Amino acid sequence: MENGGAKTVDSGEARLRALGYKQEFKRDFNLFTNSAISFSIISILTGITSSFSIAYNNGGPVSLIWGWFWVAIMTMSVGIAMAEIVSSLPSSGGPYFWSAELATRRWSPFAAWMTGWFNLLGQAAVTAGIDFALASHISAMWVLSNGYILTQSQLLLVYFIILLLHALINFLPTRFLALWNAASVVWHVLGTFVLIILLPAVAPVHQSGAYVFTTFNSDTSASGVPSSGYLFLLGILMSQFTLTGFDACGHMSEETRNADVSAPWGIIVALGTSAVVGWGYIMALLFSIQDPTDLATGNANGYMIGQIYYDAFNARFGTGTGGIVAMGIPMIAMFFCGGSSVTSNSRMLWSFSRDGALPGYKLWSSVNPWTKTPVNAVLFMVTLAFILGLPMLSSTIAFQAVVSISVIGLYISYAIPIAIRLLNNKQFQPGPFHLGKIGLVIGWIAVGWVVFITAVFIMPTAFPVTRDNLNYAGVAVGIVLLGALLFFFFPFIGAYRWYRGERHTIEDFSAHRDAAQNDNIQNPKSGKLPGSNGSIN
Repeated sequence: MENGGAKTVDSGEARLRALGYKQEFKRDFNLFTNSAISFSIISILTGITSSFSIAYNNGGPVSLIWGWFWVAIMTMSVGIAMAEIVSSLPSSGGPYFWSAELATRRWSPFAAWMTGWFNLLGQAAVTAGIDFALASHISAMWVLSNGYILTQSQLLLVYFIILLLHALINFLPTRFLALWNAASVVWHVLGTFVLIILLPAVAPVHQSGAYVFTTFNSDTSASGVPSSGYLFLLGILMSQFTLTGFDACGHMSEETRNADVSAPWGIIVALGTSAVVGWGYIMALLFSIQDPTDLATGNANGYMIGQIYYDAFNARFGTGTGGIVAMGIPMIAMFFCGGSSVTSNSRMLWSFSRDGALPGYKLWSSVNPWTKTPVNAVLFMVTLAFILGLPMLSSTIAFQAVVSISVIGLYISYAIPIAIRLLNNKQFQPGPFHLGKIGLVIGWIAVGWVVFITAVFIMPTAFPVTRDNLNYAGVAVGIVLLGALLFFFFPFIGAYRWYRGERHTIEDFSAHRDAAQNDNIQNPKSGKLPGSNGSIN
């Protein structure tokens, strides 16, 4: 569109060009579909359904109800702090790119490097956790249907097929992925409300309010942990795992119209909606339990959510078939969630590779000319998720460890750019979404929370610690930390010699930047950023 001889450009694209990057994706996402992808990755029907037993076994209803309430409030502080940053820096790189731009020039490559590797670890782990949870959910539906328990090889095959389908879906054009995420959020919202109403309505017996809101299982004999407070902290992993992945709004910003406004509000809308609706789903589940003593020993082979669904329908109708059918609602939600997760993490890998951070970066940063999607990056992330998920076949402790890895990896990558912004706030050039001094206070709360949960989720989950019950989340995170440091600082060949944190894709960027400055669209490190609309001659 022409306006006084100037071509009006999407404000998000204008910011991207001012940062030195050309527009390569199609901007088919809007505020609704941008927030939808984070809502789909948060996916309360995935996180709560798959990790319900983690909270129930570590404190019971109190860990579920009040752990969720506490975590939701603290996580919103992280989301708000990230929203301020993405409004200023709407790039597919997300946290690692923010670190590169916010740090001083000397430390920019190192900050981006460490953030990127932690984000990459968390992204792969969260996809592994989601898709393995779906495989386990299908396995539980199968055992409830006919009593047959899938073997490890059969479960591995189901897991592989799910990842393959998610890869194929993400080969499709961006326009289809936008529709996919719109359908996903509709399914999640409607499906969750259906279950919140359906389960208590079907269940002939309801647990009391005292049970749901005040019952705390302080028995530490099963796990051997030192105290009931320790139990409660282990139990909040369910809530934190569920409320994870909202950085997808940033990773999809180069495919979102007016991303400097849509992406930050996408984070807040996705988190706020998930927090409220998720609390309702947890209450519906707890009120619908028929016999608490049957959850771990019934015919669902220890899959607590499946037992709740099955028992409610069986107690009402004399058959649990309706419960198995109802389990199809979270099953489809998990499938949507896994697909959205691959969409997000492939964009992160694509952007990280675009800036030369990975061996073979040209391969991973290529865009398919027909679909305009990063097909090679999709294959890389799906393969990495498959490998990371293999230990879960032999141990429920391993599933909990992968869940912990996803939370730790992602939240560390969220906290690094937030901390850099706080320490270097005078250099921060705010975008349209900005809270001023209140934003600084919220940012410090966010950083403190990430430090706290990182310490909590690497703690042992059972005592005495043995090879079989080891929480290898700390080991995995430590390997990534040490490997990234060695890879960066290794003498003569380390990344410090060649990685610069960002690699501009606009030719003659300095000339472009000078032209952009005439239109009030400047590089964040050098001046004023555009508002909600920008124009480039």
